[in-house]
Amino acid sequence: MSRIERIATKQGHPIPQTAGPAKGPFPAELYRSLPVVEHYEGISGNGGAEIPPEGTAQNGFRAHKWFKCRLCEDVVREPDLPTHICSEE
Repeated sequence: MSRIERIATKQGHPIPQTAGPAKGPFPAELYRSLPVVEHYEGISGNGGAEIPPEGTAQNGFRAHKWFKCRLCEDVVREPDLPTHICSEE
């Protein structure tokens, strides 16, 4: 015996007869979808530095964690932790 039961329901709101563009106080450019770039070159385009690992969503982007120092209460990014010098020492 199945524990899943299919129940037919009624539409809760009227369905529009025609579809139209998004409306609102914002310009139409905001509603356009941008093309997805799958093949990109280096930053300089002429054999220069490539985009570093974790630099984009396509190559494993990972946001930096932020930490607050207990002594000086400075907010420090995770990569800067080893070189952090407290201003209250």
